[in-house]
Amino acid sequence: MSRVYLVNGKHPVHRALVWFLSSASISFAFFMAVSLTFVIITGSVEGNLLDGLPLFISIPIVIWGVYTGIGISCLLWAMWIYWARFEKGSASVKAGWFLILLFGMQFGALIYAIYLWTTGRIKSATSHEILSSAQ
Repeated sequence: MSRVYLVNGKHPVHRALVWFLSSASISFAFFMAVSLTFVIITGSVEGNLLDGLPLFISIPIVIWGVYTGIGISCLLWAMWIYWARFEKGSASVKAGWFLILLFGMQFGALIYAIYLWTTGRIKSATSHEILSSAQ
């Protein structure tokens, strides 16, 4: 049985898109944690970390950064689309998420995505579970 991802229990989402957005979210959170740790350890945001690293280490870091940047930008757009199309909360809840997405940018999108995934608004189900719930 294949797994199907549903938005609000009705609208199917392609598995590759869900995988990409979730892996980009995890990558972004980890990238920010590593960057913050580096800033705390060095005590400075100046300097370029990649200058002192060998090429075989810096190339994967650059690729990881590009993947994370593209992924989190896609997540931001996906969360805006979800907010505009599917958010059915009260006006104050919708306004609150609007402000979080507007001023939080990528961090706001990450918070909103984690909220949606933990509350079950975006969930996975087998095709058997979907057919049995439709009856």
